[in-house]
Amino acid sequence: MKSEGPLANDWSLSDGKGYILNHDRSHAAASRLNLQFYLWKDALKYNIHPSIQPSLVPNALIADVASGSGMWLIDVSRQLPDAQLDGFDLVLRQVPHRKWLPANINFRFWNILEEIPDDLVGKYDYVHTRLLVLVVENKDPRPIIRNLYKMLKPGGHLQWDELDTVNMCIKKVDRNLQTPALDRLREWSWADGRHDWTIELPRFLAEEGFRDAGIDFVGDGTEMARAFTEQHLLTAEEFAQVLVKLGKEEAAGNYLRLVQEAYEEEVAGAALCVPRVVCVARKPLSV
Repeated sequence: MKSEGPLANDWSLSDGKGYILNHDRSHAAASRLNLQFYLWKDALKYNIHPSIQPSLVPNALIADVASGSGMWLIDVSRQLPDAQLDGFDLVLRQVPHRKWLPANINFRFWNILEEIPDDLVGKYDYVHTRLLVLVVENKDPRPIIRNLYKMLKPGGHLQWDELDTVNMCIKKVDRNLQTPALDRLREWSWADGRHDWTIELPRFLAEEGFRDAGIDFVGDGTEMARAFTEQHLLTAEEFAQVLVKLGKEEAAGNYLRLVQEAYEEEVAGAALCVPRVVCVARKPLSV
């Protein structure tokens, strides 16, 4: 029988299963998402891209697709208290109770891979989404792009934040430091180019009718490299837990051991650095 070693088990194990992480939407998964939000905010220095912010009127209609725990919308509500902020996700267990949310935030169930509801067509001035890297199927984001396009008013703006697994690297305090576990995690994250589409988003957006598509590449500063690495390790642990539920106990055990070995390498002065990309584009005024 073929061994289910770490290098053999990339994200292809999740094929046909939709979004593979935090199926149970546990407190641990929610905590990872909350940490992820604050790390991204620290790296980007903004929620709304600076090229989009000036165009938004105070009462703008804004959507956050794949809203997770809702932290992005909650933070945006402090910037734009008069805007209408709508969040969409497959499961809403991770967002705060309705009574604890700002009055201008609403959450709603929607699967981005399904047809857009009629009442959302042409509704929004600005649509934001982040980290659909495990949702996009067959390296093709175009079905999702078409739905996001339909959500926007003519002239509306899109912002899509993603990971850049093409330009990942291992940073070290000493070039002679050996990092076999982090190297394996890097290879696992790249997954034979499964996510290379993220750095091609401007091309995909232009092909689907968007205008002025551009992309920013944002790396890790060394002072935050360890924090980001630990967030990546939490993701790997979560993936291992899902593998157990899929009946792949050997593969799960391999990943958990790999995570522990990677943590020891991190303590010694190494980090897995996965840059971020922020892609912005505009729906034309006339279509």
